[in-house]
Amino acid sequence: MTSEAPRLPGFRYVDRDLDLADSAPRLETARAIAVDTEADSMHSFFEKVCLVQLATETGDAWVVDPLAVRPLDPLGRAFADDRSVKVFHGADFDVMSLRRDFGFSFRNVFDTMVASQLLGDEKLSLRDLVERFFGVVLEKAYTHCDWGRRPLDERQLEYCYLDVAYLVPLMEIQRSRLEEADLLEEAAIEFDRLAKREPQQREFDPFDWTRIKGSRDLSPVQQAALHGMFAVREQHARRLDRPLFKVIGSEPLLRLAQKLPETTDDVRAVKGVSAYVAGRMAKEFVAAVEHARRVGAPPPRPRPPLDPERRMDIHAQHRLGALKEWRNQASQRSRRTTFAILPNYAMFEVARLRPADEESLAAIPGVGRKRAAEWGGEILPLLKK
Repeated sequence: MTSEAPRLPGFRYVDRDLDLADSAPRLETARAIAVDTEADSMHSFFEKVCLVQLATETGDAWVVDPLAVRPLDPLGRAFADDRSVKVFHGADFDVMSLRRDFGFSFRNVFDTMVASQLLGDEKLSLRDLVERFFGVVLEKAYTHCDWGRRPLDERQLEYCYLDVAYLVPLMEIQRSRLEEADLLEEAAIEFDRLAKREPQQREFDPFDWTRIKGSRDLSPVQQAALHGMFAVREQHARRLDRPLFKVIGSEPLLRLAQKLPETTDDVRAVKGVSAYVAGRMAKEFVAAVEHARRVGAPPPRPRPPLDPERRMDIHAQHRLGALKEWRNQASQRSRRTTFAILPNYAMFEVARLRPADEESLAAIPGVGRKRAAEWGGEILPLLKK
């Protein structure tokens, strides 16, 4: 099914306070506002929102530059206004980023990607959906662009605008599909959950080196060296405000751990070591190796504290297994996705809390009255074991 592509009248680049103030009346009266952001995570350690793109159902559109314009009060008021629907594709990242950087709150959210997940679409990217429903292929040339650099050229800004240009008409298509599939309530539960997402503080995990491919094949001393060098890389990335991989990649870091360099010249001889690493980090890497030889192995990973509210005893684990098996069967019978039938987070709570009746089942976050009424007769008996 291909729909007629909407007319794209263009957008306004907003890099002055006056221009943002001029947009306020149209944002306040909009019925739907498409929202997207561009950040600099590929180019900075301390990620920040560099652009906010907006488009309404009337064709008004803006690419707002928050590095040049502050405060963003008109945007904050629009996002918190329940009278307009805020349309995202993959709202999770955008909502958390906008809340983290500007303290925005959100009401009445619609996520076209979550809608596709509920509907069981095979391809979920915005590019795939726009091509499927409008016959338009969106450009991907600026996916890894450094959005924190200024000035921006016209092609970059147009690329950003196109990420919101189709979202409102796409929402209308997805909403009709959800209604036809009788999934509006399930979608509303997920949209409300997204609107409340809180940003997470970025914390250094000194044991994240275990995620590096090949790290588990190292000897204990080599692992201890990698543990130390991993921390050195983190410190330099913070100081430089650069992503970890732009300081030194995981592959050369692994090669350094394998070699266990004893001198700065040994560090410089490893493939993938940049001039900065050779000049500024080599001594610290050698020191990390010397420490590793002394201790003989990396420190054990501490056990995370148990959250009593998330703890599952053996009986709850058995109930969770039964619910998973049931959900797979129900998905095949109903031809609905397992996500539409019962999301993972809700299934976990159902197994743990063991509701005794339909009303208690409906009250569990992620379930709701419709799911409880539709599936409660099959779920509740599984919880008696």
